[in-house]
Parts: sequence; structure tokens; C-alpha cells
Amino acid sequence: MKRRAAALLLCGVLGATPPGLAQTVTLPVAQTAPVAGTPLLLLDGQRLTLKVAFRPGDRLGPAYPPAGPFSRAHPAYYPMQAEEGGGGGPLRLTVATSLPRAVLVLRAQPVPPVAGGSALPADRIEYSVNGAPWQPSRGLQVVALLPAGGQATFEIALRLRLEGDEPAGVGQIQLSWTVEAQ
Repeated sequence: MKRRAAALLLCGVLGATPPGLAQTVTLPVAQTAPVAGTPLLLLDGQRLTLKVAFRPGDRLGPAYPPAGPFSRAHPAYYPMQAEEGGGGGPLRLTVATSLPRAVLVLRAQPVPPVAGGSALPADRIEYSVNGAPWQPSRGLQVVALLPAGGQATFEIALRLRLEGDEPAGVGQIQLSWTVEAQ
């Protein structure tokens, strides 16, 4: 029942957007999908937005600080964790397009802390598409080529790279995926 309600809610949110109007879907911090294993759907003219947060000392995450030293040369990695009761693991994203030549684009923006201070650099969040090597998220970049006028499903894993010079406190990055003409 919970799975059906989440699917209906997702269809209602994504299906109610007129063509050409951007749609933003914001998931709770550090949660990968409304229902574990359920792919999210991204269509032409829509935007999927995630706010990814790192909370040092969170009981759901790995121990912080790391047991050993970490630096730029030897960073510490933290996989994206789901909040209590949510699904963990990679984000499953199905992308459908009617464009003859399209790409999946990722935009990464640091979110400044509410209390002031420095934001976590965007390139500290890394992604891997379908098990490919990890890439830092830098501003704006093409993540994948899409089949002409078709659809593809991607598994996008996220992790945080710590080098020891990060600002103290909770760090957040906003990640947005869109389908764009090549």
C-alpha cells in the first residue's frame, strides 16, 4: 500500500506539469528515492533536484571523524545514506526524451549554511553512473548521452569526499538533473 501511494504521488507530481514548464522534485536530505528501488522518471522540460547533506556524527552514517588521517592525497569517502526508513544505495533514474540528440546534464551548487560561514565545495560530492569511475560534480556537466527519441535507466551513486579542509558543521550541495538538446 505504501509503495502504491508513493508511486501515485510521484506520478501526480510529475504528470501535472504542462509541456515546456520545468518541474522540480525535491527529495528529503540524503534520501535517494521515495520508495527503495523505485526509479524516478525525468522527462523533457523537467528538473530533478536533490539536496544532499553531510551531518558529522549522524547516527545513521559512518563514524566521523574517520579512524585514520585523511587529506587531499588520501581522502575519506562517505556514501550517500538514506534517512531512517528510506531506501539507500544508488539513485535509479529513468530518463525519457523525444529529442533526436539529448544529454543528461548535472548542475551542482553549494548551499550556504543558514548560520553563515563557508559552503561545502560542490566538487566534494562525487557521482558514478552505472558503475563507471567516480567523477567530482563541478558546476555544470554532461553525465550521459541519451538514445535518440527514447529512454534509458541510470543508476547514479553519490558519495562525499572529505579532505580535511571542509568547513565545520552540516554541509549541503544541491544537485539538479535535466534533459537537454545536444
